[in-house]
Amino acid sequence: MRFELFVFDIAGTTLNDTGGIVANCFEQALQENGKRFSQDQINTVMGYRKIDAIRMLLGENDVTLSTAEEKLAHAIHDLFLQKINTYYLNKDIREIDGISELFTELAKRGIKIALNTGFSRSTTDIIIKKLGWNDKGLIDSSITSDEVPFGRPHPDMINTLVDRLGISSNAAVAKVGDTPSDLLEGKNADCGLTIGVLYGTHTEEQMIKFNHDYLISKPSEILTILDSELSLVN
Repeated sequence: MRFELFVFDIAGTTLNDTGGIVANCFEQALQENGKRFSQDQINTVMGYRKIDAIRMLLGENDVTLSTAEEKLAHAIHDLFLQKINTYYLNKDIREIDGISELFTELAKRGIKIALNTGFSRSTTDIIIKKLGWNDKGLIDSSITSDEVPFGRPHPDMINTLVDRLGISSNAAVAKVGDTPSDLLEGKNADCGLTIGVLYGTHTEEQMIKFNHDYLISKPSEILTILDSELSLVN
């Protein structure tokens, strides 16, 4: 199978999230609105569209909330967005080691690169601009969870990218991410490959429970996987 598109998650997959900045901002936004959850509880909803992640926590995984709870969810989300955008605007951020080199090598092989994320468009644009991925011509497209009807684990973002970039089929897509929701998204979208990374928010013990094709410990392993997949075809 020739792969035409790789779809990468951002925080924890292509963007270094050392110190758990996303989860910390999430926790602060919850606490400042009178809600306390453990880091383990917060970690279980990482990767989802952020408003949905908040709904899942408030509703104990039932995203149907009362009117008052829904109002609170949006207040928490607005504060999270303010905190995470302020952080990314004002702090030095860096990509995961080897990501630019990986993007470059995939492009040499005729493979397009896209980003998808549980972040909003405003947050995503800050990250992409600061890391210079567009300016360097390293990515072909990006899509955010607030630009489609349903975020992860639904396939909407991947389906939209396939149409936008003229990819022949979802089977020609590889999805890469560091959360269970990434793995679920890849499988729900019928991607040809679903690859989980173990250098992000979740451990191998947490990730291995979810359907996947490969788990990797560093970005360069993707090239080894591609070579292996090609040899299987040949």
